[in-house]
Amino acid sequence: MDKRVEEIIASLEAISIKIVVPLRKKVINKTAFSELFGLMSELQKLLTNEKWIQKELVEKLFHIYTQLDMQAGYVKEEKVKNEFTAYLSKMRRKMREIFGKRVQDTEEISVQELIDNSDFANLQEIMDEFKKLYE
Repeated sequence: MDKRVEEIIASLEAISIKIVVPLRKKVINKTAFSELFGLMSELQKLLTNEKWIQKELVEKLFHIYTQLDMQAGYVKEEKVKNEFTAYLSKMRRKMREIFGKRVQDTEEISVQELIDNSDFANLQEIMDEFKKLYE
C-alpha cells in the first residue's frame, strides 16, 4: 500500500478525536471536518487502482461516520440539525467515492458486492450491514 495512504490512516486517529469529542456536545468542528474531507478526497484518488482497502482505514472512517450519525439523532435545534445533516450527507458521499472499490476483510467481501447482492433500500442500511462485518 502507498506510503501516503499509511500516513493518512495514521493521521485519522487525531482527526477522529477532533471531530468526535465536539460532536458529543452537538458541535461540528468545521476545521477538522474540512481536513477529513480533504484526506478522503486524496484517498479516493490514491485508491483508484487498488483492489483492497485496509480494514483499519474502513474502521476509522466508519467510526467517525457512526458518531456523526448517532449524535445527529440527538440534535433538537433545527439549524444545528441541518448542519449535522449536511455534514452527514457529505460524509456519505465521500465514503461512497472511496468504497466504490473493493474492501478487504477476513471474508474478502466488497462494498460493491454487498450492494449488488442485497435487498437494502438505501446506503444507510448497506453501511450498517457492512459495519457488522467489523464488530
